[in-house]
Amino acid sequence: MRLRSSPPVAPPKTDMSTHADQPEPVSEIAPPDARRSSRRRFFALGASAAAGLAAAQTLEAQRPKSRGSSPFPTGRPANTAADPSAAWSDPVLRLVRRITMGMNPEEVALARRLGYAGYLDYQLRASAIDDTAIESIVASRLPMTQMPLAMLAMQDGNEINSQLADATWYRAAFSKAQLRERMVDFWTDHFTVSLNKVGYLKLIDDRDVIRANALGTFPALLRATSQSAAMLRYLDQNQSRTPTPNQNYAREIMELHTLGVDGGYSQTDVAELSRILTGWTTAGAGTFAFNRNFHDRNAKMFLGRAFPAMPATATDVQMKAEGDAAIQMLVVHPSTAAYLSLKMARWLLAYEPPQAVVDATAATYMSTGGDIKAMIRTILSGKNLMASPAKYKRPFHLAISAMRGMNAEVVNIRQARQRADQMGMPVFMWEQPNGYPDRVDWWSGLVIARWSYMQYLSTQVSTTTTRVDSTPFRVSDTADGVVAQIATRLFGGEISPALRSQLLTYLRGGAYSDARVRETISLAVSAQEYQWF
Repeated sequence: MRLRSSPPVAPPKTDMSTHADQPEPVSEIAPPDARRSSRRRFFALGASAAAGLAAAQTLEAQRPKSRGSSPFPTGRPANTAADPSAAWSDPVLRLVRRITMGMNPEEVALARRLGYAGYLDYQLRASAIDDTAIESIVASRLPMTQMPLAMLAMQDGNEINSQLADATWYRAAFSKAQLRERMVDFWTDHFTVSLNKVGYLKLIDDRDVIRANALGTFPALLRATSQSAAMLRYLDQNQSRTPTPNQNYAREIMELHTLGVDGGYSQTDVAELSRILTGWTTAGAGTFAFNRNFHDRNAKMFLGRAFPAMPATATDVQMKAEGDAAIQMLVVHPSTAAYLSLKMARWLLAYEPPQAVVDATAATYMSTGGDIKAMIRTILSGKNLMASPAKYKRPFHLAISAMRGMNAEVVNIRQARQRADQMGMPVFMWEQPNGYPDRVDWWSGLVIARWSYMQYLSTQVSTTTTRVDSTPFRVSDTADGVVAQIATRLFGGEISPALRSQLLTYLRGGAYSDARVRETISLAVSAQEYQWF
C-alpha cells in the first residue's frame, strides 16, 4: 500500500455509483456484444462466489435478541467447508494473517526475514517501530485528531467524527505496527464507547486511552478507561450520585470489562460498586473529576470486602480511593484473568480455543500483573497457531486487508471508508456496550455487500481519493502471470487449485484487458478463501 503525497481534498460525495476515470486496456478490447457477455459472466461469477460465503439464515435472523446476548459464538459455523486453513502449511504466513490487518508482499517478506519468533517480537515492540510516515499523514490530513480537548469542544462534531474514523482507517491500513492495530480493534470493542452518544470525547478516548495502552498492561488500561470522560458519559457514570446511584458502569465494568457474566459477583455487588463509584464524574469540556458532594460515605460491602463508613472530614483523595481500591480488586481477581484470557484467545487464535491455552494465558496474566504482550506470546505460540482453524474477517478487517493486498494508493480515504460502511461495520458506531461481535454467524450474511465493495475497490483509479494500480499484478502480462501475482500478493502463495483454476478460466474467457484483470482481482478477494484469516 502507498500513501500519495497530494494534499487533502474536500470530502467526496456519497454517491459512488459511477467513476469518471476508466482503466485503460492493455491489449485488444472485446466488441460490445462480447463485453456485455463478459459483464454478465462477471456478475454471475461474483454473485456465485458471494453466495458461497453465506450461512443458511439471513443476517438479521442470526442477531442476538438482547443486549445481554453473549458476544461469543455457540459453536463452529455451519459452513465449515469454507474454512481454508487445512491447506495453510506455512507458520509464518499464518502469523502474518493473524496479527496484521491483511497480508501484502512487503509484510510477508519482513516476516520471512525475521522468522516466526522474530516477527512476533518485532510487532509486540510496537513502540520501537518507526511509524513516522503514517503519523505525519494523519497529522497533516486530519488535524482535528491532534487537537487538545478544549479546542476539540469548539469544532464541528460531524467533521471530528469523520476525521477520527478516517484516522482509524489510515492507521489500520498503513501502520507498520500492525499487531497494535489489531489490538486497538480488540480493545475498542472490549471497552465500547459509542460515537453517537459521546461525540468528540471518543477521539480523546481512542488517542489517550485505547491506543496508548493497547500493548501495555490490563490494569493500566482499565484504570485509564475508568477515568475516561467518554466511558463515564457513555455509561451514565457522570450522572451517578448518592442516594440513587446509576448502576450502568458498575455492572459493565464487571460483566464486560473484567470478571465476565459468570465471574462470581451478584446484583448486590453491582449495587455496592455503584455506591463506591459515586463521585466519579466529568467536568468542563470533558475531563475526569471527583465530586465529593456526589459520593456515598456510608459503609459498603463489595466482593466480600468491607468498606467502612467515612467521616464528613474525609478528604477527596480518601473518598476517591474507595473506587481505586475496588478497581484494584477487579484487576487481580482470578475471574478477570480467566475471562480476559478467553476473550483474547478467541480474538487471536480460535472461536473455541483449547481450555489449556486459556488456562496458560490466565496464569501468565496473574504472574505478570496483566502484561498484554506476555499474554499474546502465550496465546500465539507456533504450536497453538498451527493447530487453530481460520477465523472470518469482520467487514472492517476485510476492507483493510483488500486495500493492503491490492496495493492501494490513497490520497483521501474517506470515500472508500464510507463505501465500506455498507457492509455493516462503521467504526465506533456500535450502540451496545458489548462491542461489535467477534462471531462468524453475525457477519456471514452480508455477502453481496462484501462482493460489491471488492468490485468497487478494484476499479478505483482516482488521483484524488483512492487508486488501485493493477501494474504489480501484470508483471508478467499474461493470464498465468496475473493469477500467479494474485496468488502471491493476496494469499501469500497459499491458494487452492480450484480457485486458481476459476480465476484463470475467467481471465481467459474474454479479451485480455486492464478491466478484466481488475475484475479477476475483485473475484479473488470476493472468494471464500479470502474471507478467512
